[in-house]
Amino acid sequence: MLEPIRFVYFDLGNVLASFDVQRACQNVARRWAVDPADVRRLVWDSGLQDRFEHGEVSIDEFASTVRRGLKLDLATASTIELVDQLCDMFEPIEEMIDLVDTVRQSGMRLGILSNTCEAHWQWLIRADYAALRGPFDHVILSYEHGLMKPNLSLYQIAADKTGHEASSILFLDDRPDNVAAAVASGWRAHQFTDARSAREVLRLAGALG
Repeated sequence: MLEPIRFVYFDLGNVLASFDVQRACQNVARRWAVDPADVRRLVWDSGLQDRFEHGEVSIDEFASTVRRGLKLDLATASTIELVDQLCDMFEPIEEMIDLVDTVRQSGMRLGILSNTCEAHWQWLIRADYAALRGPFDHVILSYEHGLMKPNLSLYQIAADKTGHEASSILFLDDRPDNVAAAVASGWRAHQFTDARSAREVLRLAGALG
């Protein structure tokens, strides 16, 4: 007999909020008259964003690297403005607002488990998207732990925070490799595609009350 679900973790990107990397590149290109392809190569293709999400570089170090790579100067491309232009690529997934609230109101404990950087997380909190207002029992962010999904060690940290057996944790993530890692960690997991199918998964798991 399956262990009852006692905790639900949601991924952030493309589960609670969608994102568009090309939009971020275009923001910077328009503001400082640079090639958006250069922005993408510098931030994403180079591995800089990955290091940012691992917590290996600070916001100031990240911005300094971007300025240097795009030949911008601090006077015209402040850290705040540069980072904000790169972060302005998210949109709330409105259908998830009610679903997250329903899980919470059922008495189920819930959290966020996300690969993200400090800048993205701060931007999303300031944006005040309804699905992210919480309260969440636990928020596990890659940059705070120096680990990213699908590293199994991050799942262990997240599981330990709940105080429950791995088999009683349900996880929704849009990436199949992250879902597979959750299953390998003993969790129950579902690849998120849309709110409707997620609602059915949560209903069948008894997470909607």
